[in-house]
Amino acid sequence: MATKHSQLYKVEQFLQEDEYIFVNRAAENFHLPLHNHDFIELAYVAEGKGFHHIGETVVSVHKGLLFILPPGISHVFRPSTPSQTSPPLIVYNCVFRSSLLIILRDWIGGAPPIADLLEQQLTHPAAFQPLFDDEGLIDALFCSLLREYNNQQIGSDACLRSLLVQLLVSIHRLLQHASKPSIKPVSVQHILIYMEQHAHENLTVGQLAERCQWSERHFGRVFKAHTGQSFLRYLQQLRIKKSCVLLRSSQQKIGSIAEEVGYKNIDAFLTHFKRIVGMTPRDYRRIVQNRHVPDISAVAFDGQ
Repeated sequence: MATKHSQLYKVEQFLQEDEYIFVNRAAENFHLPLHNHDFIELAYVAEGKGFHHIGETVVSVHKGLLFILPPGISHVFRPSTPSQTSPPLIVYNCVFRSSLLIILRDWIGGAPPIADLLEQQLTHPAAFQPLFDDEGLIDALFCSLLREYNNQQIGSDACLRSLLVQLLVSIHRLLQHASKPSIKPVSVQHILIYMEQHAHENLTVGQLAERCQWSERHFGRVFKAHTGQSFLRYLQQLRIKKSCVLLRSSQQKIGSIAEEVGYKNIDAFLTHFKRIVGMTPRDYRRIVQNRHVPDISAVAFDGQ
């Protein structure tokens, strides 16, 4: 499914003859061309938002999404905006030859043979929809893989193979779960990630409770037990935190920032901002741009 204007990347560009895996963590940009490759690539969105162009399809991406990209598939990631002040789109990439699955067959085992299923899943996926890492397992494995890959020492080869097997088995489990009707409610962590990505929208307890397959009352209890705050208080703090990033990094008008983070009423924005941050947006921008106060994104809210 390589397109006419897709650039071909060969495995030799990433792996020496005696190497079997390449791992990196990169900030996506608008310079990398649409490309396809003759190897298997696992791409995991670690931070930010943007888009993934896969063949003729464009998928909106955010933290926690994993893409399986077999040989011959044209694709490229793009950030949501070219602005240098916007949070970057960060993606982990794990590249390896298809033949590696044969080498790992004895390591993986299983009945029926997991390696056989993985080979089919990784080289001929039925669709290119992403998997969601709702428990953070894939994130942790990519982090460990990158650390071991970048800090080669005695035993690193065995560690990398072991971590790759764990990653492949975890992906197989996600694929198995994704193919079955789910009876498991969405986790609270999944909801928090969703809120992070959609804080500017008109979110309600009812909408999120429905996503979790819970009653609104039960959702409220679980949410507060998990975060220490009510849904509305958490949402307000999330929006104010995002507004602080924009106040610090842009010259947008305060009314425009209020609307961008989800406030239709400027007075409501000003009230919540002063309650949470302790000063007006104008004062915060003046002080923080003079570097007299720390980045608000690094400061824990008091939950009041």
